[in-house]
Amino acid sequence: MKKIKLSLIAIIAAGSCSIMSADTLAQALQGGKVSGEVTATYENRKVDTELSKWSNYYNNTSYSVGSFALKYETAQWNNLSLTSKVRMYSTLFEGGKNETHFQGKGDASERFYDKDGSSQATDIEELFVTYKKNNVTVKAGRQFIATDWMNKTQDAVRVNANYDNTSLEAIWSKKHGRVYSRDYRPVSEMNSSEGVYKIALTQKLNENISITAYDFIANDVRDIMGGRANFKYGDTSVRTHYAVNNDKQDSTNDSSIIDLMVSTKIGDFSPYAGYVQIDKDAGFTHMAGETIIPFEEGDQMYLKNAKTYYVGVSKSFGKLSSTLLYGATSYDKGSNNFTQEEATVWLGYPLTKDLKSNLGYTIVTNDSADTDETDLKQVNLTLTYSF
Repeated sequence: MKKIKLSLIAIIAAGSCSIMSADTLAQALQGGKVSGEVTATYENRKVDTELSKWSNYYNNTSYSVGSFALKYETAQWNNLSLTSKVRMYSTLFEGGKNETHFQGKGDASERFYDKDGSSQATDIEELFVTYKKNNVTVKAGRQFIATDWMNKTQDAVRVNANYDNTSLEAIWSKKHGRVYSRDYRPVSEMNSSEGVYKIALTQKLNENISITAYDFIANDVRDIMGGRANFKYGDTSVRTHYAVNNDKQDSTNDSSIIDLMVSTKIGDFSPYAGYVQIDKDAGFTHMAGETIIPFEEGDQMYLKNAKTYYVGVSKSFGKLSSTLLYGATSYDKGSNNFTQEEATVWLGYPLTKDLKSNLGYTIVTNDSADTDETDLKQVNLTLTYSF
C-alpha cells in the first residue's frame, strides 16, 4: 500500500509541474471560475438534564455562526485542473460565552471547534488537483469524500477508474475533519502520520444489481472488510451491507455490522426504511467518518448490541422540500439494555434564486433508566447566499 501511495503522489506531482508552467497556467486561469457563498447557521438545544460528559456537550446551548467561502476552479488543461476553496468563520452570537462546551469556550464550540467566544477561524475547505483522462480520475489534496468508512473533509489521494461494468476506488487519507457551513472541526492526522487506506471494487451484474467488496486499512490499528449489494428496479432500491471490524491491538474489540435499507416512490411521496445491527460482543469503532447514521444525532447506533430501526418519507410541496424521519435504537451498556428514540423533520426552501434556507427540528427521547443520557430538543436553521 505504501508503494501505491508514493506512486500516486509522484504522478500528481509530475502533472502539477505541467499545469504550473507559464503558458498553461495563463490559459487555465483565463478559463477559470470563481464562486462563493455567505452563510449564517443558528442552533438551539434544550436538554432535560445537563450532563458533564464530553466536556458539557449535552448542555442547553444557543448560538449563531456566520461564514464566508470563496472558491476558484481552473479550467482543465492537459487533463489537469485545480480547485481551491477557503472558508472564514465568525460567531454572530452565543450563550454561555465563558462556559466550556466540548472543544472550547462558548456554546458555538459544540460544533465549531477551536473557537473562543467571538474569535474567528479561517481554514481551507478544498484544495486539490484533479487529473482526468478517459475512465480514470485522480484527486489529490483536501477534498470532501463520502464513501464506506470515509466521510467529510479529507486530506487524501483518491483514484476512481471505470472499465465497462467494473469500477475501482482506491484512497489514501492522512487527515480527517469537517470544514463547511454547519460544522468546523480542524483536520487532524489519522493513525499517526501513516494515515488510512481504502480499496473497493464494484461489479455491475446487470441493469438492476451491483455488488461491492472493500477493505479499509489502518495499519496496526484496525481492518474493516465489507461487502454490499445494491438492487434497483424502477423507483425501488434495496441496499444490503455487511462488514467485519478487526481490532489489531485487542481482538476482544472485534465487531461486525449489518446495514439494510429500502427506498421507493409512491406517487409524490418517497418513503424509505432501514435496519442496522451491531455485534452483540463489542461496539463498532470507526476513525475516518461513516455514512450509515440517518439521524441528526444517532449517538447510540454503533454501541455494543445496538439494533436500530428507522422509517422516513420525503415529499415536495411546490418549492418546499420536506423529510420526516423516526427511528429507535436499543443498545447495551454493561449488562443493561436501553432504548433511544429520535424524530427529525428537515425543510428546505429557496427564498430567492441565490438565497436558500434549511431548517431542522429534532426530538431525542432516552430511556429514563440510562442516567448517562438525556432527552433533548434541537432546532437548526441555515441560510446560504450563493454567488
